[in-house]
Amino acid sequence: MATDTGTAAAETGGALRGRDFRLLWTAESISKTGSAVTTFALPLVALQTLGASTFMMGVLNAMVWLPWLVVGLQAGAWADRRCRRPLMIVCQLASAVLIVSVPLLAWLDALSMQYVLVIAFAVGCANVLFTAAYNAYVPFLVGRGELLGANTRLMGSEQAANIAGPGIGGLITQLSSAVVGLFIDAFSFLASAVCLWSIRAREPALPPARPDRPPSTFRADIRSAAAFVARDPYLRILTASTACTNLLMGGIQALVVVFLIQEAGLNAWAVGATTITISVGGLLGAAVAAKVSARLGSARTLLTAPITDCFQLLFPLAARGPLLVLALAGTLVWATGVVVRNVTSGAFRQAYCPPGMRGRVAMTMRFVSFGVWPLGSLLGGVLGTVIDVRTALFLLMIANVVTDVLLFIGPLKRHRELPAEPVL
Repeated sequence: MATDTGTAAAETGGALRGRDFRLLWTAESISKTGSAVTTFALPLVALQTLGASTFMMGVLNAMVWLPWLVVGLQAGAWADRRCRRPLMIVCQLASAVLIVSVPLLAWLDALSMQYVLVIAFAVGCANVLFTAAYNAYVPFLVGRGELLGANTRLMGSEQAANIAGPGIGGLITQLSSAVVGLFIDAFSFLASAVCLWSIRAREPALPPARPDRPPSTFRADIRSAAAFVARDPYLRILTASTACTNLLMGGIQALVVVFLIQEAGLNAWAVGATTITISVGGLLGAAVAAKVSARLGSARTLLTAPITDCFQLLFPLAARGPLLVLALAGTLVWATGVVVRNVTSGAFRQAYCPPGMRGRVAMTMRFVSFGVWPLGSLLGGVLGTVIDVRTALFLLMIANVVTDVLLFIGPLKRHRELPAEPVL
């Protein structure tokens, strides 16, 4: 049986300073930097190279998130049945091959909108499976007491990568084209796979099936995780709240590029500046998440959503000059609050869930919360077509603030701290 070196490191309290966690951290940072370039470049390829309409931009954004609805639950069950590190490596290699095909076809003048949609969906499927394995793998490398610190570092580097990515994408777009930026993402997936392959810690072999008990089926595994989330008062309300938010954010994200370039009359640099501002806010949020959680309490930290989400309403005011600065300032505050809450809730879920269900529980929650994102993207595309894009953004962002009331329905409002173990 393989040795559980990651757990041993965690028990000594040195996992966050160890070689294996640094490799995981590096793999995530490299991959996220490349992905940030793609987030910037792929919509521009569709808009500038292929002349995509507002509705097709919504469809493209929907295809990125549709895999959460199609394979999310299965990915969680698979991640709980397999060693996670090899699974993550395969996902990174597959993503590299898929992404690099887009610039190759563009240079051959054979790229179509239909192919871009297929690639967006396929890469999304690889990302879903990677995320399922990743969420279950982090608690293996670090101890329960270090999960908040681990998530703070991982979330912080992700936001830092998002700062660099759009800047790189914007520079490449100005010097060459958005298509070229996709090569950087393909290379980043390869580099990430190398880092993951270099991790020495090996997960313990899965226990053999007991002869007196039939092996559990995928369907039974999925059903047990779904029942756990549905019964638990904390996970249930967090899932419902995040689902409502993501439904609206899907519509908002689908309209941002169209709004800035076509409605506000700005250029590609404004798109990059917006993404960088969101990432800076995310970096600040990751940096202060532990302090905010300690000061307010982990439960009360999640209840700050209505306050910071109000600042998002400044974004549709964006125009040339000072209004763009005001819009970006509001976006900065909003993004900071989002990441503070994401770090807090992510560490809570990883420590709270039974070890054998971490992958399935994480993906059950994401199946619901991310599965609605394609619907939101289509909603945004329809609203942006029926009414003007600026008004559509205002309506979606106001609705986002209103849905934050869901957090006050459950037990969060009665406690300062989130529980360490399931209450069932």
